[in-house]
Amino acid sequence: MRLNGRIAALLVLLAVGVAACGGNPAPEPPPVVAETVPQPDADSLAAVRAAERAAAAARLCNEAAAAMAAGDYDRARSLYQQAQRDYAGTDCANTAGGQLAMIDAVMVIRERVHFDFDKSNIRDDAAAVLQAKADVLRKYPNVKLTIEGHCDERGSIEYNQALGQRRADNTVRYLVSLGLSADMFNTVSYGKERPIAQGSNEDAWQANRRAEFVIENMGAL
Repeated sequence: MRLNGRIAALLVLLAVGVAACGGNPAPEPPPVVAETVPQPDADSLAAVRAAERAAAAARLCNEAAAAMAAGDYDRARSLYQQAQRDYAGTDCANTAGGQLAMIDAVMVIRERVHFDFDKSNIRDDAAAVLQAKADVLRKYPNVKLTIEGHCDERGSIEYNQALGQRRADNTVRYLVSLGLSADMFNTVSYGKERPIAQGSNEDAWQANRRAEFVIENMGAL
């Protein structure tokens, strides 16, 4: 009986141990759910790209406007053409055509005419340039120009002052003869005070014997 009691006690202890070791299983952790990042739809992507193109084109137009303000019309033309080529459909590209037309007009209006030594008559090559100016100026009747007469270094200050004035006056007369209003023009002579070419040679003298055309009201273009 005593042996059987010991066996029974061992069985009880064994059962308690098994229960303690086995127990209820630990709860499993919840499954990890990967975070889903929303993807932009096609319309959103298109809007972003359109905004980027518009911003890039606007930068070109701003640079072109700054170049025009500085008198660098060749650079302004290049920038507007780039906007048309690379960013078609943007506000900048849509307005570039008008800006390019204005630049073309400015370049024609500002082109110099030249004179022979000690002369103020309009040469054949100058007549062709003035005809082109008249064709453009008819489209912009409110433009005001100052026509400057210039001379080379030879002769006295007083003589060249008078010669430069004759050159400016004859240039105006020729433009008026082509049908333009005399009210569009003012004249001034700088004689030999403002050469654009340095040197005492025929190339420099020829460059300096000229009439310059200054647009006084760019907003009229």
